[in-house]
Amino acid sequence: VGLATAVFPEGTPGLMLDALARQHLWMDGLNYGHGTGHGIGAHLNVHEGPIGIGGGSVPGGAIAGSERLRRVYLAPLQAGHCVSDEPGCYKDGEFGIRLESDLVVRPAETPFSMGGRPWLCFEYLTLVPFCRKLVDTSLLAPREVQWVDAYHARVWEALQGDLA
Repeated sequence: VGLATAVFPEGTPGLMLDALARQHLWMDGLNYGHGTGHGIGAHLNVHEGPIGIGGGSVPGGAIAGSERLRRVYLAPLQAGHCVSDEPGCYKDGEFGIRLESDLVVRPAETPFSMGGRPWLCFEYLTLVPFCRKLVDTSLLAPREVQWVDAYHARVWEALQGDLA
């Protein structure tokens, strides 16, 4: 929900948004060992560059020392970019969960426009509801609960004719 609800200035690299997806795991000393998201391509080029959202699973020095990681995680996000959002939490031999959704970067309307740059947000492309039994709403802020409810309403509105 943290990444899905992000509003950010145009030109922000994915490295700067990665912590929004990881923040609640980090508060408990948890992390996942992969990027949060990658560019989505065509013709089966699933991980399409040069954009990505990640970096939180590797030390900063590793990013600084890798041309590939710098190219992916420092590429500025722009309106129209399609990216995945796939945070997870895993404990070897015990459990694992990973949510994978696709997003598109869209212009955002904000009450202010500091910095002279347009502001951007994400629109969810994946229209699959979250399993309510697996969502502990006591761990969500009211704004996050509202987002989940609005997302589910959007999914229902888009798919209700096909689900009846």
